[in-house]
Amino acid sequence: MMRFLAFLFLLWSCGCTAAPESKAPPEEPGKKAVATHRVTYQEVANYIEATGTIQPDVEGSAKIASPLAGTVEAIPVKVGDRVNKGDPLAAIRSPEVSDAYSGYLSNLSQLRQAERVYHLNRQLFEVGAVTKNELLNSEANYEQARAVSEALKRKLEMYGVNIESGFTEKQWIKSPLEGTVVDILAHVGNRVDPATPFMLVADSRKVLVVANIYDTDVAHIQKGKEVHFTADIFPGSRFKGVITYISDSSDVETKTIKTYIRILEDSHLFKQNMFLKIRIDNSRRRLALVPKTALLYKDGKFNVYLKTQENFELRQVKPANEVSDKMIAVEGLKEGEEVVLSAIEMERT
Repeated sequence: MMRFLAFLFLLWSCGCTAAPESKAPPEEPGKKAVATHRVTYQEVANYIEATGTIQPDVEGSAKIASPLAGTVEAIPVKVGDRVNKGDPLAAIRSPEVSDAYSGYLSNLSQLRQAERVYHLNRQLFEVGAVTKNELLNSEANYEQARAVSEALKRKLEMYGVNIESGFTEKQWIKSPLEGTVVDILAHVGNRVDPATPFMLVADSRKVLVVANIYDTDVAHIQKGKEVHFTADIFPGSRFKGVITYISDSSDVETKTIKTYIRILEDSHLFKQNMFLKIRIDNSRRRLALVPKTALLYKDGKFNVYLKTQENFELRQVKPANEVSDKMIAVEGLKEGEEVVLSAIEMERT
């Protein structure tokens, strides 16, 4: 009895008491299951969509060069201006013109003197006052002076100088056709010469389509390929063209390459700067189909969240064509893989 009381006293003195009843922590609410879509493959139409505008056809254009070396004094037109045949395009000041005109005036006085001597010798020869050789020499001098005068006159006319209206040091270069100024490569004060065109005027009756094709799509087009395009101004109409030239350079800002398309029919309906929607059809191919909601545009690229064995990972894809209002064909996925149905919702969580 005493031993039992001593044991109880020992427990009390050591502060040993019975352990309280334990409770399991509250159960965490279950995470919502992530909805996924299993990738399937389907044969879909393969096409490229782009935008473009109507522009003058440079094949029906005139390259404007100065007929003489000189300095640009004035350019009364700007890119996009419509001009008629004979309208002034630029004024050029050249020492060649001044020298040619001075030479023409000098020769003109010599010509008049040679003409007077020749006619006088003809009269004197008839009365025996001069020999036949003297007459022939004066005639040769006169013909030579006249030939030089005609050559200088043609040269001045080539420079644009009208002898009858008088000489001006500033010579105007005029448009050889009715059209549109599509390019100006010189400015006032620049030097120009006959070997280097400084302006381009295109025939306004000849137009083509200039399409902006993304550089990632250029590999799927080639010269001679048929294209179709529409214009909002002609609802319900579809027009046909053919690719004639693909530029060698890409626009660094838009990531597009200018592609030139000749209009095969009804080109007279189109006016410069009209906006167009362009479709270039390619052969059909099998592509992966995913919901549009599975796409996530991030850092300039399209991605999907791909389900792995343990988690989800971001996978870059390349959208190809819309298949329906909800589905889109893409490159970069294998058949049977699973992607998150709502990429935006996944990104938020």
